[in-house]
Amino acid sequence: MDPVSFDHLLAQVEAIAASDDPLDRVDAAVSVAATVRGDADALVDHVVAQARTAGRSWTEIGARLGVSKQAARKRFTDTPAASPSPVLPPEVTLRPRLRSCLARAQELAQHTGAAQVGAEYLLAGLLTDGVAATILDKLGVTTEAITTSATRLFGAGGPPAGTVPPLSADAVCAIEAAAHRAQVQAENPDCVTVGTEHLLAVLALDHGSRAHRILVDLGVDIAAVKKELACYLPLNPPRPRRLRRTRRTSTNTCSFCGTPETPRRPLAHGPGVTICAVCAQRATQNLTARTDF
Repeated sequence: MDPVSFDHLLAQVEAIAASDDPLDRVDAAVSVAATVRGDADALVDHVVAQARTAGRSWTEIGARLGVSKQAARKRFTDTPAASPSPVLPPEVTLRPRLRSCLARAQELAQHTGAAQVGAEYLLAGLLTDGVAATILDKLGVTTEAITTSATRLFGAGGPPAGTVPPLSADAVCAIEAAAHRAQVQAENPDCVTVGTEHLLAVLALDHGSRAHRILVDLGVDIAAVKKELACYLPLNPPRPRRLRRTRRTSTNTCSFCGTPETPRRPLAHGPGVTICAVCAQRATQNLTARTDF
């Protein structure tokens, strides 16, 4: 069998490079290498599936691959867990500017090769448009500064990904908390819109959020953020007694984010408390991050 030649791969780099700039050629080489690796993985997946269809055991397949049968089964049969996604009430919608910011956050995460769109990318995405962009710009926060701080605090990503990564549990909780904040403050509870200011309030004021840690790392005064946000929304609105009583007595909503139990978001019940899968994942991530210091 004739292997894919180096000259053939180099020709592909030359064909897709945006210019003769050496850095453009580096980008093109990374893209070609990722394609080759992806095709190779897809080839192995295909022939392993054929071997299983032909009745070959995982023990036999693992022996040919040089791994145990358990490792072979896990590699070729495990499916990734469903990525969490925000669960919003039907009367709650995201404003177009916030949707643009979320789309920008996904682009940034994909470009930096991140495994997930975390809260740090939501913060960077908020610089795209809206009230949050005005506030962050006034406080001297830039996309480049956020990226540098995130790399310093959480490590660098990889090469640009071919697909948009999923939201992290931290990001999902932030979006849901922003929706809840907008819902509590809405004059018309039947028509609630979530803006960039709601999400910035959650990201900046949640001490467990990566976004909050980045702002602190950049020397941003959180009190100044609160002062600017206060021009657009009440930061400590009185909570309706009805909501408080419902949350206290109900066992079918998460005690932390208030999300109701659904097939997509099951709850774990404990003594006087319940927690959803997303909040449990976020708690695990936060505890792991604290033990890294």
